[in-house]
Amino acid sequence: MSPMLDDDLGTNTEQPSGPTDNVPPRLRRGRHSRASAGVRMIAVLLTAVVVAIAAWSTPAVRQQLRASFTRLPSPYTELYFTRAPTIEHALAVVPVSLVDHGTGTGTYSVKVWLEGSDGRVTASTSTTLVPQPDVPVSTVVRLAPPRGAFVVHVELLGHTQKLHFRLGSSSLPTSKGTP
Repeated sequence: MSPMLDDDLGTNTEQPSGPTDNVPPRLRRGRHSRASAGVRMIAVLLTAVVVAIAAWSTPAVRQQLRASFTRLPSPYTELYFTRAPTIEHALAVVPVSLVDHGTGTGTYSVKVWLEGSDGRVTASTSTTLVPQPDVPVSTVVRLAPPRGAFVVHVELLGHTQKLHFRLGSSSLPTSKGTP
């Protein structure tokens, strides 16, 4: 008998052919596999959130992330005149400040000298400064000045920072003009 006749009698054992006949059952996607994929996705997201929170609560990880995603300033030392050097009571008064911005150097040596108009050093001294991080530390150096114009020099020993300031009578020409 033909399969059509058997089918009418309910004795046909063949299944209708379809696109999944040659695909193993474990590879077939159904409602159950979609639901389990959703559960897996939620589990992965939940795990990622827990790991992110745990990482963010660790100071070392936070610091590394901050260093990775932001521009951090380079450590440096700031040397400057607190105010303009002056001559008071026949002494050159040189107020100097220093700020350590994250270099970690404990002490700094600052050399101050006066140079006469002929290029000779007429007075010199060094002092040691011990700053706190990001807090200015100041000193005032007093030296006997030469006659006439001279230049005040300040150098942070072992570093590239240098300052200079002209004091005394100026040899610069005076401006002549009409108002």
